[in-house]
Amino acid sequence: MELKPEIHEILNEMPLQFYDRIIQDISAPAWVAIFSANPIVKKEVLEGFSLQPGKVSRTLSLPLVAGRLRRRLQLDRSFLARVLTAWEAEQQAVISYLSMLHPEFILANLGKLRDLLGPERFCLGACSLGLLARPRMRDFLSRETFWTEEPEEGVFDLLVPVLSAGGAFIEKHPEMAEKFLTSDRGATFTFDLDSSGPERKPPADPELYDRFRKVEKKLERVQIELAGTKEQAAHFRSDNEALRKKLRELESNFDRMLGESLSRQRKEWFERYQFLDRESTSKESERLESVLQRTRKAFELQKRADEEYGLISDIRSKLLEIDLSLAKIESVYADSLVVHKEVEKAKEALINEKNRLLKLPGIRRILGGQNEPGHELISRINLLDPLPSNLPRINKLRKLVSSLADVGLIGDPAQFEEAVRHKKRQIMERLYSQFAPQREELGQRHVFRDLEDFIGSGESRRYTLYVDGYNVLLSVHGDEKQIPRRDFSQLREQFIEAAASRSAVFSRMVLIFDGIEGSRDLHGNLEIVYTDKKRRSADAYIIEKLSGKHDRKPVLVTADEGIISAVQERIFSLISPIDFYMFLFE
Repeated sequence: MELKPEIHEILNEMPLQFYDRIIQDISAPAWVAIFSANPIVKKEVLEGFSLQPGKVSRTLSLPLVAGRLRRRLQLDRSFLARVLTAWEAEQQAVISYLSMLHPEFILANLGKLRDLLGPERFCLGACSLGLLARPRMRDFLSRETFWTEEPEEGVFDLLVPVLSAGGAFIEKHPEMAEKFLTSDRGATFTFDLDSSGPERKPPADPELYDRFRKVEKKLERVQIELAGTKEQAAHFRSDNEALRKKLRELESNFDRMLGESLSRQRKEWFERYQFLDRESTSKESERLESVLQRTRKAFELQKRADEEYGLISDIRSKLLEIDLSLAKIESVYADSLVVHKEVEKAKEALINEKNRLLKLPGIRRILGGQNEPGHELISRINLLDPLPSNLPRINKLRKLVSSLADVGLIGDPAQFEEAVRHKKRQIMERLYSQFAPQREELGQRHVFRDLEDFIGSGESRRYTLYVDGYNVLLSVHGDEKQIPRRDFSQLREQFIEAAASRSAVFSRMVLIFDGIEGSRDLHGNLEIVYTDKKRRSADAYIIEKLSGKHDRKPVLVTADEGIISAVQERIFSLISPIDFYMFLFE
């Protein structure tokens, strides 16, 4: 059966008893088939309840399950169509009765047919015959009293032809009617003639009324027998549960008595062949129990220690895997032009985990003589990021190599020197590749083609060098906003220290920085100036100093276009920040 959208819209407006009638009219085997063909609906509606035919009816009578099924029928048009198809198969009598009637006759007797079949079954039958969308039918369904209106006496007019024909047949063949009424099929053909309800007039035919009363009494007997059967089944279940409980008690008592008997038998056998000093045995037993308790506690503590620190094989396996991964990352740092951020994060995580493992107690038992300090130091050098901020570390490492070799901490220093040179070459290559466009642009403004030759010839000692400090640091290390204040201060101090160590190659070297309060400091041939930024910036200070009189034109280190444009006719030459920075940390 296929539902059109407008029919589904009409069905959605039906009250809850409409869907309850659908659920009740469909048999348990039919519901099992429907749920088996729709596993998603089964999981949503039943949620763990059994799908056995004997339990489905009871499950669907639960308010929670019935509510889920009603919601599914209201929302899922395709599922509702499948269920209505099953309903049609189960309710052939209703469908057949309506099918025999002319559609115009149905529309002319809507109220009587509703009272005869019941409002829910009447709607379902009209839907099956395609009459639900008729305007007259829709107007009838929209009446406020459609679901609550009491049946009219005129409903029996619909049964007059059938009863007349049936009465004539019964008069002609009474034995067949008797056989039908006393059979299983006839047992379901009853009328509710209970005297407790409204007073009813007996039918005009007393013989027919007597037959109806016989059928009714037969149904009452069957219901009484069914109730007795249910009560007997409940009694049997109670007896069965009591027997099961008694059986479990007997099994438990048997096991206990068997264990006690075996213990007594073993004791008798043992006492036959060995004399026991019971007092000494009691003391030994207590001491043995104490030792066993300490042993169990020791094993428990060892288990906790193993869970916290791990086993030797596990730690060795982790260290081996970490070393292999770090070796792979070393090759990446050595061979790759660009190192991905995720590789850097993985490197930091691996190093932290290795440091944690190396702090575990008893780690020397795992490492033996394989973890030499020299090898670890070379690995750390190779894993340094090729950043300009690591140039001071490289220079310090280069100075420390010979000292470490002298005190016997490392063997051949050549490996360390090669690792330092390789890492420094990586940083230099990265700097050159990063600042090549800037060097080309500055190259047309009297920038030294070869700063090393200028300094090596001794000519540089005749000139004063002015350095735009923050311009150099920011050109090399990036935007100040991207660098934490603490790290930037450290970079500045390292820069000043390196400048002081190389200041002797010029007549005088002046480092200018923006400051909060004006100050000046001298370190031999190096002068460090902090300007009061509110009154005069470092750029203004440099322009003012270079615009003054000099015995010989000074040399300037900056990439600031404003400063270069203002003083380019008053300087001897420019030095690019990248060249000067690499000169300091060479």
